[in-house]
Amino acid sequence: MLGPEERTISLPTGCLVRVDENRALVELPVGVSRRNSGDVTGVPTDGWNSISSAIWNGGLRSFHYGNKIDAGDKVCVLNYKVPSTYDGLNPEPKAFLRSAIGKEPNIRHGDENENENQNDCDGSRNSNAKHHGSVAGSSDGRHGKGFLDDENTVGIMTAASMRSLRTASRSAGGIFVDAIVTAGISNARTAGADADVFALLPEDREEAPPPRGTINTVVVVNGAPLSEGATVEAYAIAIEAKCAACADFRLACAKSLYGNDLAQGTGTDCAVLLGPAVPRSQSPRPPGAPAFRLEYAGKHCLLAELIGQAVREATREAIRSNLVHLYGTVWWYHLHRYKTYLWGLLLKGSRPCVPPKPMDPMPPSPLSVVLLGWAMVLLAYFGFGRIVGLPRSATVLMAAAFWDRCLPEPPLSVHPVVLAGTVISIATKKWIPERVFRSPVLGFFGGVLFLVGMLALFVSGAQLFLAVVQWTEEAIKDHPGLGGWVVLQRDVVPFGSWVLEVVLFKTTFSLQLLCTIALQMARFLERSQLQEARDQLVWLCSRDPMHLGSEDLAGGTLESLSENLSDGTVAPWFWYILFGPVGALGYRVANTLDSRIGYRGGRYEWFGKASARFDDLVNLVPARLTTLALVAAAAMVPRCSAKRGFATAWKDCAQCSSPNAGWPMGAMAGILGVRLEKKGEYALGKDIPCVNGPSPTDIRNGHRVAQLAGGIAFVAALAACCIKDWITG
Repeated sequence: MLGPEERTISLPTGCLVRVDENRALVELPVGVSRRNSGDVTGVPTDGWNSISSAIWNGGLRSFHYGNKIDAGDKVCVLNYKVPSTYDGLNPEPKAFLRSAIGKEPNIRHGDENENENQNDCDGSRNSNAKHHGSVAGSSDGRHGKGFLDDENTVGIMTAASMRSLRTASRSAGGIFVDAIVTAGISNARTAGADADVFALLPEDREEAPPPRGTINTVVVVNGAPLSEGATVEAYAIAIEAKCAACADFRLACAKSLYGNDLAQGTGTDCAVLLGPAVPRSQSPRPPGAPAFRLEYAGKHCLLAELIGQAVREATREAIRSNLVHLYGTVWWYHLHRYKTYLWGLLLKGSRPCVPPKPMDPMPPSPLSVVLLGWAMVLLAYFGFGRIVGLPRSATVLMAAAFWDRCLPEPPLSVHPVVLAGTVISIATKKWIPERVFRSPVLGFFGGVLFLVGMLALFVSGAQLFLAVVQWTEEAIKDHPGLGGWVVLQRDVVPFGSWVLEVVLFKTTFSLQLLCTIALQMARFLERSQLQEARDQLVWLCSRDPMHLGSEDLAGGTLESLSENLSDGTVAPWFWYILFGPVGALGYRVANTLDSRIGYRGGRYEWFGKASARFDDLVNLVPARLTTLALVAAAAMVPRCSAKRGFATAWKDCAQCSSPNAGWPMGAMAGILGVRLEKKGEYALGKDIPCVNGPSPTDIRNGHRVAQLAGGIAFVAALAACCIKDWITG
């Protein structure tokens, strides 16, 4: 008997598809069609050959009928719907499917009425008891009479609705092809997308299950057997046709770095291809006469056309039904996709992955990202500056933040921070006598003079640069010979001088680069690529990574992420608000001096003391503001504790030798509930109950907190610029 929600679809190959809300059962015919005939109940076949990525009876399989063809010999494909909460581990997938197969009544072709009374009596068609009962154990042996034989059934599973099931058929020359597809798209992936599960063995898995959404494809070829080579080719054609259907709707990969990579399917797709075995001849075949079979299925062959068209049509319609269910119309889906893409670029930033070694060349940004970056820079100037009327300092800050998100860093050859580092290296190695470093008195006073000289050099250079830009702008505006060039004098020249100021300010901070490197560290550690992670850590800190393990590398990443959020973003913005781009550049020079020569012990013990103490002074307020931003951000991120973050920062900040670094680092340790430790110096968060060392997952959570904290700091800095302009008039 058919269930209350069950429908039966009869297909040209002779297949019957029985569908209800819990499963789709494809029953294959017991005969192979005659060439040039639609009689699919004609010449009997020995069975069916299958190639699939199925969980149950997957791989290359041959299903042979017994001597007497009866209902017990029926070959089927069961596409079973699992709950959306199923984690793929408990119960074990094969046991899950075997149990489902063993509970599936075996209905003979045309014998639905014969079984109706029996099924009504024993309640076996009750969908709740049948499909959502306990499946933790294996089949109880009921796959004999009255139930499907698990040895003759291919089992696949999906969390997608069976309402998405679509079929398509093609035929030519006596060959029949049917495609049966169910589609879920929330798990869309492109080939080579970042993995969700990093353990290679199922028993080692600890990660959360991947998002639900599966495209399951069943292809049945009837009319003639396929050679082994043709079977493999036909299977590849079916996969490519599914990819083409995804491309028809420009399905976006959910793991795309830029949001514009197209998906070729989902992360859990499964395909099953079945073709008849060599048919049993009712009369002896003449000696030496080969049995008819299809030898090829390449794209130039008719069989490939039939399979490709059928699979593409069925997949396209299944995806369309899913999109209409989720978004109302396909057009609304495309609008949602573009909105998500643009919003993701602005909120998360979009930069290509940096090379593991700092001196390797940087990969270029995609053109779409660069165009978006420049569009946002123009919006800051013309939209918020000219139309809204925000002060110049606010628009420069806004444009620099957009630049940081989407546009590449300025060339290292003209980068002020790189130039400052170069001057420090040359001066300490070639210009300053060695006796200065050996004498405490000469070293200290020499360090003071060196600090003042470096600040004077770069601050005066920046002042001169901005003065020349302003003088040039005014000169062009007042030039009598350019009176007819109104657009040049009114728009182009002021915009050019404004962009140069933006570029100067942008060189003083880099939030996106910091967060990108942190994410790459998580990627390397998730894949146990320790050497690449050690190389990458050089971007973040000066700690020797050669003997660090996974936990130490994760800890170093989180420490650098939180400390550099203060040193590399919040502090430059703080000094920009007070003294403009020149103040931000002066701070970066002081911070560079501290990172290069502000060490205790060794050659720079006395020479770097002035730089170290000055850096402590200029970071005194920004470090505490960063802590507040991190705590505020943690309140909006799941599995993070703002209260614990502030308490840990307050309690453990004094452990660090720096009066500032312990604040953001302690906050990050408390927010994530991990221990950040540098042996012999500090152990932040050690008193947190049940605390453990950090993991790659903690890096990803810390990255979310740091990104959001940067956004909070940006909004606060923007408001401060407007308030300062209002106060100063």
